[in-house]
Amino acid sequence: MTLFSPLDELLDLFFPRLCPVCHRAMNRDEREICIGCLHRLPRTHYHLDPLSPMAQLFLGKTPIERCAAFFHYTTPGDARDLIHHIKYHGGKRCGLVLGELFARELLPSRFFDGIDTLVPVPLHPAKLRQRGYNQSEWIARGVARATGIDLSPHWLSHTRHTRSQTRKGVYDRWLDTHSAYDAHSAPDLAGRHLLLIDDVVTTGATLLACAQALQAHGNPRVSCLTLAATQ
Repeated sequence: MTLFSPLDELLDLFFPRLCPVCHRAMNRDEREICIGCLHRLPRTHYHLDPLSPMAQLFLGKTPIERCAAFFHYTTPGDARDLIHHIKYHGGKRCGLVLGELFARELLPSRFFDGIDTLVPVPLHPAKLRQRGYNQSEWIARGVARATGIDLSPHWLSHTRHTRSQTRKGVYDRWLDTHSAYDAHSAPDLAGRHLLLIDDVVTTGATLLACAQALQAHGNPRVSCLTLAATQ
């Protein structure tokens, strides 16, 4: 349980913390999202299925060991509102909390066994300056908090500015991303097992480009985790 000081209680009285999904005031035991909205998020359970829809995005393209996504992304819907809050409205701490909660749900399945390093998908420097934070890194920090696995946010870099992927099809997303990432800052990755972390997976183009950039440095094993997956 989170311990609240009298000052916290006073601040909650005059400046209540609002759930980013339902916008109601949260109680002292709720962190960044209310319990009701958290439980209503439609879980994917992809980590239990080696041929999940997420895993199938990479078949025949590059070896991906394991895939996991916390919940289905629906438009419109609570999941969309939550991702937009994390990504565009300063909700980095919400990403941290959800990353930690998802990792704790995954721990009994042994999903993290053998994984050496967490690698968040990077933002282009221009977008990072504009947004002020990388939401994928904050999600990865939550995973690191729950698992104790090392986090390496600088092994990947986004070297070519790409426009928003939201309304693009599979081929256009691939064109935009296939040479947009490199891992020149990474050490020799031979023998390692890396977990790529992002906020949303749609066609898999971004995760595929990042995985291939990392695999060019010693051919490490790569797995993927996202908060959301489009259906």
